[in-house]
Amino acid sequence: MAAHLDDFDDDEALISIAHVTVPTMAAALAAAGMTNCSGQTLLNGYLSGVETMVALGELLNPAHYALGWHASATLGVFGAAMASAHILGLSVEQTATALSFAVTASSGTRSAFGSSAKPWQVAAAARDGYVSAQLAKTGLDANASVFGPMGLAVLYGGDPGRVDAVLARIGRGSPFKDPGVTIKAYPCCTAAHTAMEACEIIRGRLQTDTLRNITSVRINVGRTIPSILVHNRPETALEGKFSMQFCAAAALCLPSAALNAFADETLSDPDIRHVMERVEMVGLEEQDDPFLSEVTVTFVNGSSFREAVKQTKGSPDRPFEREAMKDKFVSLCGGAKAEAAFEHLYELPSAADWLSFETRLAGLLGCPAS
Repeated sequence: MAAHLDDFDDDEALISIAHVTVPTMAAALAAAGMTNCSGQTLLNGYLSGVETMVALGELLNPAHYALGWHASATLGVFGAAMASAHILGLSVEQTATALSFAVTASSGTRSAFGSSAKPWQVAAAARDGYVSAQLAKTGLDANASVFGPMGLAVLYGGDPGRVDAVLARIGRGSPFKDPGVTIKAYPCCTAAHTAMEACEIIRGRLQTDTLRNITSVRINVGRTIPSILVHNRPETALEGKFSMQFCAAAALCLPSAALNAFADETLSDPDIRHVMERVEMVGLEEQDDPFLSEVTVTFVNGSSFREAVKQTKGSPDRPFEREAMKDKFVSLCGGAKAEAAFEHLYELPSAADWLSFETRLAGLLGCPAS
């Protein structure tokens, strides 16, 4: 839950439409703690969970997400079950049973966006997927269907006719290459990121005292974005993470729209309030691209600045370099040992066992091992 609370993790926004790492890695770490597996086994389990989420996204989306399901949770339970099953050494039959148990636990609604219930749904998916694998390992049976009558595909908005496409995706390679994940540049919903970058570019052209001269901020986005960024008048920082008005104002007004920008007190900042009240988000019916954003800031003298951004920083088309990843990691961890911890993480694939790796990592971060 902590890993997703800040909405600063990762996002596979095209097929699974989900935050793939939190549910799968949380379950994988729990399973690794039970088995003391190698670092490579841990990562392979994690990757198998991510691949499962993407494959099921192929089956269910976009209808599933459009209906209001929170795919990070509904698909995350399957990613967690698959990751756990791999690490715990389940047989093919036991793994199928684990996924069958996961069907009964698949839940989560987008109406929770902007509250603590959103990260809780993802945490519950990790827990339930891990438990599903444990139940299967004990020999319990389950016949809840993924593909058949009254199964996942039918009940959750999917298309059973796309099963062949799902099976074709499995084994095609890591989803980090196809389609790939977005490592977030901002601690908020990915749907706001390109607009925020455009606002930051415009901010670089402004004098601070011109903020009060802004008369309008028009943000053109893809037609699906307004149904995601639903908090047009946010009252809390968590709601602000799903508010184009707040995200745009933060990017225009603050030196950096970093983690500390998303605080309840920021909502009362006079400049933030002034700009928020002038932001208009327009979902263009003719625009299929969900991420292309065009921002136009207009001032009292009639002048304006316009900027468009197509792909967000950290996305598969604009991936972070290692140093940028390191900067994000170090800024979040803090402390003199954060850089050493970052370098240690790159040793995980060659780690002989998870527990000794975790113990050393905990020592580097100055916290007790779990």
